[in-house]
Amino acid sequence: MKKNILCIDDVDTNLFTLQSVIEYMAEDKYNVLIAISALEGLKILLKEKIDLILLDVMMPEIDGFECAKIIKSNKKTKDIPIIFVTANNDDQTIETCYNVGGDDYINKPYNPTELLSRMHFHLKSREQDKLIMKEKEYTRSILDSQDNLVLVTDGSLDLTVNNAFLEFFSVTSIEEFSLKHNYLSHTFSEEEGYFSLALVKEQITWTEEVMKRSIEEDLLVKIKQDKKEYIFNLKAKSFSDQYIITLTDITQISQLSLEYKHEASHDSLTQIYNRHMFNRLIDMKMTQAKENANPLVFLLLDIDFFKAVNDNHGHLVGDDILKHLSRLIQSHTRENDLFARWGGEEFVLAFDVDLSKGLEIANHLREYIEKEPFSIAKNITCSFGITQFQENDTLDSMILRADKALYQAKGNGRNQVCHA
Repeated sequence: MKKNILCIDDVDTNLFTLQSVIEYMAEDKYNVLIAISALEGLKILLKEKIDLILLDVMMPEIDGFECAKIIKSNKKTKDIPIIFVTANNDDQTIETCYNVGGDDYINKPYNPTELLSRMHFHLKSREQDKLIMKEKEYTRSILDSQDNLVLVTDGSLDLTVNNAFLEFFSVTSIEEFSLKHNYLSHTFSEEEGYFSLALVKEQITWTEEVMKRSIEEDLLVKIKQDKKEYIFNLKAKSFSDQYIITLTDITQISQLSLEYKHEASHDSLTQIYNRHMFNRLIDMKMTQAKENANPLVFLLLDIDFFKAVNDNHGHLVGDDILKHLSRLIQSHTRENDLFARWGGEEFVLAFDVDLSKGLEIANHLREYIEKEPFSIAKNITCSFGITQFQENDTLDSMILRADKALYQAKGNGRNQVCHA
């Protein structure tokens, strides 16, 4: 397809010469449109699709420099290459040609071959610019179609982001984001189990660290935004001397995972550890006690006459008592103590203390329970069986001894602590 060339000059002979040269030497490539003044040229620009402008400088009313400024200020025409054709070759004229938006200049009288070569160069450059722009627009459309947060960076400078990224951080541009946070990596919370700058070695960039760690593990980052915490899966891909960073929001999935873990390890009624979780944790305590000669006591407790509570008041009241009792005991245990529902109205505890101290703790708990008002049932009591860990013990052997001690406490009249 032929390119449209607009020639603007206030001298007819100059226009005739330009038109003749172009049509004679490159008729198959170009259509020539002529304008006898800047104003006429501007009118043609608004009506026709023009690919390149050959513009005289010295013209009445509106000279070439003012005409160029008008062309470059218009959204429709600002990208059209302008070559000034002028008899002046002083430094000031040349400098002004470029300052007002000109892409090139050529002196009169010009060499036709040079003129056509320069026209070809600027038209080709414009086509390449268009292709680059289309590629950028295509890349941008791909980035903006992603729900993930996407960032392009060289490791030290954040270069561009997609719309999802801007929306998440409540900014309108990468410049605004940089003013608020400096770099994306500065938004990562320093918490155990999550990637952050604290894990990056001084010799490498954070993106290189991400690339390295991603080979062996899935990286998670936690970002606090708008008073909420979000968890993202972090990935990085190298592209030439840049990196494409993607952040996939897994906050909901992570929350569900935590909920599933909680359900698997906690009693659904009382929200304390269940029997399965207690077995896992007591096994660790027994190993530590054996290796380090640490004291450890195991305790079973059972609510006295609980069947009568259910029979007289109903199972809903019974459930409330189980929950109330769990909260009460939990409020009197330490962080490293183990406490779980064993089943029914039975509960288990483990303390890193010797038998004497364990008996003291158990009796305190018994008294707290005895004095606590329990809604409709008013007061309840519990019986306790306690035993100390011995070198060759298994969990089953400790349970057997504690159960015997509990049976003895019940046989002796309940609401007491016995040991075995």
